[in-house]
Amino acid sequence: MGDNAKPPTSLKRSLGLGHVFVISTGGTISAGLFFLPSFAAAKAGPSAILAYLIAGLLALPAMLSVAELSTAMPRAGGLYYFLARALGPAGGTVTSVATWLSLVMKDAFALVAMSAYLALIGIDLPSKLTAVILIVLFSLLNIVGSKTSASLQIAMVGFLMAVVVWFLITGMPEVGNAAGSFEPFFSKGSEGLIAAIGLVFVSYGGLTKVASMAEEVEDPSRNIPLGVILSLFVSTVVYTLGMLVVVAVIPQTELLGDLSPLHSAAEAYMPAVGAGFVIAAALAAFASAANAGILSAARYPMAMSRDGLMSPSFLKMSRFGTPIWGIILTGIGMIVIVVAFGAGAIAKLASAFVLVKLALVNVAVIVLRSSRINSYAPGFRSPLFPYLHIFGIGVSIYLVFKLGLLPILLVCVSIALTMIWFRYFGRKRVTQTAGAIHHIFERLGQAADTSVDREISAAMQSHGLRSEDDYAGLIARATVISVPAEGDIDEAATRASQILSNVLGVKPEEVSERFLETGSLWIQPSATHPTATPVAFFEESEIDHLVIVRSETGISIPGEWGGRDETVNALFFLAGTSSKPGRSLRLAGELAAYLHTDDAKVVADASFESEVKQALLPGLEIGQYLLLAETEIGALIGQVLGELKLDQNLHIEAIYRKGEILSPLPDTVLLADDQLTIIGPSGELPSSAEISTKLLQKPD
Repeated sequence: MGDNAKPPTSLKRSLGLGHVFVISTGGTISAGLFFLPSFAAAKAGPSAILAYLIAGLLALPAMLSVAELSTAMPRAGGLYYFLARALGPAGGTVTSVATWLSLVMKDAFALVAMSAYLALIGIDLPSKLTAVILIVLFSLLNIVGSKTSASLQIAMVGFLMAVVVWFLITGMPEVGNAAGSFEPFFSKGSEGLIAAIGLVFVSYGGLTKVASMAEEVEDPSRNIPLGVILSLFVSTVVYTLGMLVVVAVIPQTELLGDLSPLHSAAEAYMPAVGAGFVIAAALAAFASAANAGILSAARYPMAMSRDGLMSPSFLKMSRFGTPIWGIILTGIGMIVIVVAFGAGAIAKLASAFVLVKLALVNVAVIVLRSSRINSYAPGFRSPLFPYLHIFGIGVSIYLVFKLGLLPILLVCVSIALTMIWFRYFGRKRVTQTAGAIHHIFERLGQAADTSVDREISAAMQSHGLRSEDDYAGLIARATVISVPAEGDIDEAATRASQILSNVLGVKPEEVSERFLETGSLWIQPSATHPTATPVAFFEESEIDHLVIVRSETGISIPGEWGGRDETVNALFFLAGTSSKPGRSLRLAGELAAYLHTDDAKVVADASFESEVKQALLPGLEIGQYLLLAETEIGALIGQVLGELKLDQNLHIEAIYRKGEILSPLPDTVLLADDQLTIIGPSGELPSSAEISTKLLQKPD
């Protein structure tokens, strides 16, 4: 019933659905379209057309898993953050190295491809030398902080897509009428087709980039899944139709050795300016993908260093504010790959590690759902769990083995070396103590560490509210109490539980135990007003309830409550609903995000309950109206809420009746001595003398 008042936070959710699509698609359509077709045709002949289509379909389970993880934990940090929190430090280390290697190899492949197109404009150096020079150049650009702005990225992707659409529209009439041949379609048999499917998976590796920008996306529960699915669909169509045109217009014998197949195809039927635009689009795609890829890959060593898994040196920033040592390590890795392997081998290796990465995100979803952590409440849930995810894992593993001995060996060696490194270095230094997988182990008789529960809960601060999340109503219905000096959280919980007991119909001690068992206590550190937000879930209520407990001298939080003997000035006990844990956590996250700011001091300085609530609803005003029979407002006694008319900017959020808080329902009849709580923009609330006149107007 109430409008959502969005408290100010440090987060900047400025990316809409269009941005998600553009960034994801721009990071995907690159070497897979402009360079890879000749390698795919060498594996499968004309049936390579199907390889792109089938690969796009087989990538769907992983992309849906990425969308789910991104809406559950919309935090900057990309796949490393998700995988480490799901699989624990050991599993997180292995997966982060594998993901980093997939980015390194994918970007190395893109720059090898870029060298082939640079040769078309006269920069005809040996391909490996050109690629190394490009790696050094883009690494330096990233060190000085040169990165594509959102508007420039949109312009580049817009140009790329315009050229690609032009290429496809003019090329489709040539299908069947040009020099190419579709016979025999399965010239390499089913084995060739399967090998090509595995090979072209590198083309879809950029779709996971959405994970690293989840924290900046508006309404992530809607925009991330839609953006990912739309980007996957468009990329699959572009790749499939692009390969169709290439096979149609280039003879198979010529296609097999062509390192710039899209340009060759364009020369066959487009005007010279069109072929030139294809070169420009290819160079823009390679540059954008490589530049963004290096920056993304460089953040993995930095994130691992933050968790104690790598040297603290990787946390150091250049004077330009960039992770210099992560960029240098990424650049060195790319150079090693380019020097050590040919273009075809790099494509295989890149696809192998992309497949490993996609398998792992499916594993992460299975682990997180099976852990039954209350705080894991994604805004989007991938369908057909767990069958679709098991299928995605199986397909990825199968295709890796079909890529050949070299990719299998390198994947196995990298995993083995990472585990050895973690055992003798990382395990001693790691700060992350557990993952969601430990909650599964708990059911097998091992102890679970609740730290991951707290961390996933805290990630909900980045979630944002949905239209149906009544944050204003939660604050309006809240009860505010104070505890004596030098109290502890047990006393605060006892007081809060007594109040919630009356609302929920649950014994006070059970309420307190539920909060203690949940483990979802978020601490908002602040020099002026540190606070904490304990969250528990109850089946007994369909709405969320909040009790605010304050203390002038502080409330201590011992380890058994999930703290580290911190002292806070206020506790915000949120009793959520078991049927809608996601909504409860979004509300708690919105509250916690506000309490994390310096503005939270206003809550500490408030003298009365109304002032506390007012401080938590910036831009809004709370009015309380007591229905006394002998006053003008008494005219509302006996009226039905659904028959009253209220200005669209004003909302009745709660009714206090004989010590109970009632939710305002359309069939609620107002009684004498009821107290209405109404919320609206500052300065627009009517006086007590005016309210009855306004409400008794007949609805239009």
